[in-house]
Amino acid sequence: MIRFFAIIISLGVISGDFAFGKGKQRPPVSITFHLEANKMEGRKLSIPAKTPMGTKYIQKSPTFSTTDFIAYYPFPSPHADGKYGVSLQLRKTAAQRLKMLSAANKGKYIVANINGVVVDMIYVDKQVDGRVITVWRGLDEKILSIINPLLPKIGEKPKDWKKRIKQEEKDAKSKR
Repeated sequence: MIRFFAIIISLGVISGDFAFGKGKQRPPVSITFHLEANKMEGRKLSIPAKTPMGTKYIQKSPTFSTTDFIAYYPFPSPHADGKYGVSLQLRKTAAQRLKMLSAANKGKYIVANINGVVVDMIYVDKQVDGRVITVWRGLDEKILSIINPLLPKIGEKPKDWKKRIKQEEKDAKSKR
């Protein structure tokens, strides 16, 4: 009888893990933006991050993450690192969050992470009323090739995006 209850409980735990998405595959790229932490936040809410301006404490919970983006636009970085930058279009709810965040946190930084590595920092000098956030440096061609099939380019219609991806896949197969 005890074994029966043990089996029932273990099946419940296993099915609970699947129900809460623990069996879900991780996305191939993680793009997150974290607000600079204030002195009132303790170690439970903030983590140190190595940035171009030295070590800064950032909030553990991202302000924006990969699911907040609906389109992107890559461009050669204007910085001397020879890499790329990217503009990311935010969902409407994320754009509202950016507007409120920028109004309340003037003088702070938003740190951009790609796959857990700090690539750029954005200084909040005024309230932002828009739907695009830009990372000016730190992306290489490999990351852009991963983002390309996940998001359409800014202004690209879904039908045109699917057509472009199919053509790029066809071109890649013909080069092999």
